[in-house]
Amino acid sequence: MKIGTPKVNQYLASSLEKFSEKGGEKVSNYVNAAGKIAVAPLVIMHNPFTNEDKDNRKWAAIKQPVEAVISIAMQIAGLSLLYKGIDSLIKKGKINFKFVEEASKDVSKIPDKIMKACSNDKDKALKMYKEQYEEIFKDRIGAVLTAATYVPVLAVSNKIYPKIADKLVNKNDNKSAK
Repeated sequence: MKIGTPKVNQYLASSLEKFSEKGGEKVSNYVNAAGKIAVAPLVIMHNPFTNEDKDNRKWAAIKQPVEAVISIAMQIAGLSLLYKGIDSLIKKGKINFKFVEEASKDVSKIPDKIMKACSNDKDKALKMYKEQYEEIFKDRIGAVLTAATYVPVLAVSNKIYPKIADKLVNKNDNKSAK
């Protein structure tokens, strides 16, 4: 089965590659939100294993995209502030990485893969090694922040989504939610 023209396929492949290179907590949050926006409502609305009527399922399905939008907004804001703060602390020298410090004294501690990628330029390799450690550190701290925002996201979502659902579903149609 042919899915598209070679140009479209190449564009999709390169876009996915760029997206996956970013990796980490931000990508995880985007994928999770996309699933809540696109997949979860469809599964809720078309679940063959439920006895709920269509309007009740519609009411339940509305929460997923609302929660996704709130979650992404809070996480983007939180992660942006967190990453700026971490970058500032790194620039001030308040956050250092043991392996990077050791590698700056002994270049043999820089992984061969990085050295080859930098054509054995020690300065470039050390810079790349340091950037990788910084990104890993920010990603791990970002995962903690994302987990910490889970309860506030749910609280805000639980306040907002009934108002949106009321506008999209007649109040009398949602018998089990009242």
